[in-house]
Amino acid sequence: MKKAHPNWERILWTGEEPRTKSVSVKFHLLILFILFLLMFIGGSLFYVWSRIQVIQIGYAISDALKEERTLALVNKKLRLEIATLKSYARIEKIAIEQLGMVKPKPDQVIVIR
Repeated sequence: MKKAHPNWERILWTGEEPRTKSVSVKFHLLILFILFLLMFIGGSLFYVWSRIQVIQIGYAISDALKEERTLALVNKKLRLEIATLKSYARIEKIAIEQLGMVKPKPDQVIVIR
């Protein structure tokens, strides 16, 4: 069996453990702690980022709904304006007043089938 430490017998005789082992354990614990800390910080940052994204998307949805209500109101007004412009009473009034047209007499009407 190969000896791990040159003074292995002396260390065993005095009852002391080799220093390389204790440093190794402390080093591994430090690495573990640093990894845990990094994972915790990363998880926290991801959580905060996801909450900010949810809030921003909520604002975007709210703005889109507000715009949809505005556009629906504009659409309703435009449909009413179209109906007003297409009305036969308005067209007849324009034809008589602005264009000088008159209603045809019954003998002037020709029905085509």
